[in-house]
Amino acid sequence: MTSPPPPPQDENFLTGPPTNGRVGVVVSATPNSMFVNIGGTTVPVSFLGPFTGSAIVPPAAGTVVHVIQQDAIWIATGRLIGAGTNAVLNPGFEDSAPGTMPVNWFSADAAGVSVAQVVDVDDSPEGDYATLVTSNQASTHVLYSSPIPVNVGEQWSLSANVGGEYGGNPLETADAAVIALWFANATDLYPTTSAADIIAGTSTDVPQHPPYRSVFGTVTVPAAAVFMRVALRSILAAGQGLVWDNVIARKV
Repeated sequence: MTSPPPPPQDENFLTGPPTNGRVGVVVSATPNSMFVNIGGTTVPVSFLGPFTGSAIVPPAAGTVVHVIQQDAIWIATGRLIGAGTNAVLNPGFEDSAPGTMPVNWFSADAAGVSVAQVVDVDDSPEGDYATLVTSNQASTHVLYSSPIPVNVGEQWSLSANVGGEYGGNPLETADAAVIALWFANATDLYPTTSAADIIAGTSTDVPQHPPYRSVFGTVTVPAAAVFMRVALRSILAAGQGLVWDNVIARKV
């Protein structure tokens, strides 16, 4: 028994321009239309409907979607999970000069005394600069971001890169953590929080950079939280340091 011949192909489909993929943010959508901001330009975008005849539920404004382009047609293929806009201001510390405290960041000593300053490192994971936290004594330091508006029950993905700075000391025992701090308003500073801190991820005995470790995890916004700040906690012995870079907070 011979197989049936393949269906005829549209020659324009086979020889036309390739499909391009992009990421965009929904500006508005109804069951029959969608407008998406793609690279700063809002364009009309088609989207895929179910084959079963189920009701079409358009995505809410602000939803991050994957789109493809074929000729002049844009098509949204689905929602991206954990790939929204980074909500952290100055996430790679590129807006600050070396030797200064990073702009849009805040510093707190939970134990001992530490110094946080921007440094120019050749192996920075993102951009040219990073932030180095050092101490001449055993200490626990918290470097935390500007406030990020949140809603109860939302899930946020937090991450950062970290590497040790030991000056040749073989004792590489500094510990790192990425933590969500919760606040009732945008002006309160740590430790005046409105809910218990939530640790997104930890790394113990961080080795000398390079390479850098990725510390990451997901947190859920608790009750009484209106703002979140992303905190980078450094637990150091005397003479140790941690280099932080590429801090990301995205709504899942």
